[in-house]
Amino acid sequence: MNAKLPELAVSQRIQVAREESEEYYVSTVEDITDDAIFIALPYRQRHPLLLEAGDRVKVLFPGENECFWFSTVVKSRLEEGKVILYALALPSTIKRVQRRRDVRLYETMQVFFAPYREGEEPDFKPTLALDLSAGGIRIASPRPYEPGTVLWIKFSLPLRNEEFTLATPARVVRCEPVVLEGKKLYHLGLEFLNLSRSQKDKIFSYVFWRMMEQRRLR
Repeated sequence: MNAKLPELAVSQRIQVAREESEEYYVSTVEDITDDAIFIALPYRQRHPLLLEAGDRVKVLFPGENECFWFSTVVKSRLEEGKVILYALALPSTIKRVQRRRDVRLYETMQVFFAPYREGEEPDFKPTLALDLSAGGIRIASPRPYEPGTVLWIKFSLPLRNEEFTLATPARVVRCEPVVLEGKKLYHLGLEFLNLSRSQKDKIFSYVFWRMMEQRRLR
């Protein structure tokens, strides 16, 4: 491991976003040298993050007991056949994550959702979640919903000493049409509403634990 990059190692799974964006893509560290970090082409589902030399990005990654992030610049883009790598400049500083909502787990899981109607019991339907953080969730929907629409979201997380079940209102912040296996769906980015600190901490604990499991299995 490079002495300048504690907790970051070759083959480690990381999350990468443009510096001005909150849309993270998944990548892996391919090599670390004295002047660069080489990463695989990041993907979000089937969509690559296309970068050029000079673009600024931010990187999230887990350590043993906490998560870290840094900001850096793309030094170059390398292509060998169909393989694309980005060389990132070594960061001047690495910081601990302060906002737990920034740490996002890219993993599918079953959840349930329903329209939010004041005073009515929700009629939950099953679907798949595509990613999860303490601040929100992204799910697949057979129909579109306008940003600002409030839905019910319900799911369970297996924590170390309990199963945590949450049913909460969540606001649609993004609605993206996608086509998978010839079928049109919509990916909804949802922001949780009115969660307590305890509920956010439990979601973060699960997200961080799963990221650690993925790290150990590499």
